[in-house]
Amino acid sequence: MKTQRLQRFINGALLSAAALCVHAQSAAPSTIVLGTTAPFTGAFAEYGEEYRKGADACLAEINAAGGVRGRPIAIRYLDDGYEAARTTANARALAAQGVVGFVNLVGTGPLVQLAPLLDELKLPVFGMSSGAAQLRERQPGSRWLFHTKASYTDEFTGFAQVLPTIGMTRLVVVAQDNAFGKAGADSARSAFKAVGIEAPIVQLKSGDEGLQAAVDETQRAQPQVVVLAVAGAAAPAFIDKYQQAAGAAARVAVLSVVGGRLLTDKLHERARGIMTSLVYPSPWSGGRRVAREYQAAMKKSGQPLSMLSLEGCVNLRFAVEALKAAGDEINGPGLQRAAHRGLQLDLGDYALRLAPGGQVASTYTSLGIYRADGRVSE
Repeated sequence: MKTQRLQRFINGALLSAAALCVHAQSAAPSTIVLGTTAPFTGAFAEYGEEYRKGADACLAEINAAGGVRGRPIAIRYLDDGYEAARTTANARALAAQGVVGFVNLVGTGPLVQLAPLLDELKLPVFGMSSGAAQLRERQPGSRWLFHTKASYTDEFTGFAQVLPTIGMTRLVVVAQDNAFGKAGADSARSAFKAVGIEAPIVQLKSGDEGLQAAVDETQRAQPQVVVLAVAGAAAPAFIDKYQQAAGAAARVAVLSVVGGRLLTDKLHERARGIMTSLVYPSPWSGGRRVAREYQAAMKKSGQPLSMLSLEGCVNLRFAVEALKAAGDEINGPGLQRAAHRGLQLDLGDYALRLAPGGQVASTYTSLGIYRADGRVSE
């Protein structure tokens, strides 16, 4: 009898312990996982790496403050090398791993290929490098894309309004021979034509011969300023060779997506004077709240400041606003519905505002100038 009572006691204790364990597991907050497929290798690796640095730094601050309704957030990263086929394969893999949405995606070509797949995956994208007009048009999958910055058309329109006021009306647009360059060339042609400027388009093909041919064609036109729709390692390579050919006459303006540490690390002090379109406030600004909060996060993470990492941080913060607005529906369709109800990320004198039913949260642009130390002043 004593043995039976002892056994019942042990069994009861084990059941109680198991119940406590199950309760503890159910009470523990489950992690919300976002996904990023981006280039972390290859010519466009800077975009993926800088986006990740900014997102991770700001994510640490968000999780330290309690995440979303007590649930921590994580980002799962996969490298696509800026190859569209790998982007779509990675998106499928991340979806299978249970991500609730994507953040900080890179590349016009990869995103054009990914967009139709989003209808199947039912996962939204918050923030992407591309400002291509075709990604903002109604097409399969576009209702899952949420843009956090101005388009290339907006950026070229800014150049078209500002450059003539400083006496620069004779210009050439140099566009990369890929989907990004084609989208940029189309936007540039439209924007400059609207103010009465016919801007010849010079195509920059890959390889040393393509680079030299583009420099030679550009120099023959004797422009007052060259506007680049070129990204990755090709941008500083063209500027370097064009500066050598044109000397003091070399005036260059670049889209926001063109700039970054890849540009300044290659050109060093020769980056001074390059004009750039800004689609976010300068990350080095001391007077802008969005910049100060980003600077504090990057200091804690021990990372240097850059325009791309600021963009990565802001995109992540906007995705978190969608998570908060989704309430109990923290899944792909729930996030999409939350975004389509309208979202706002107020960062002081700069904000992202997504109108109900809208896809674009900001059309902010301003003109920045590179300094010799690589920083950009507004």
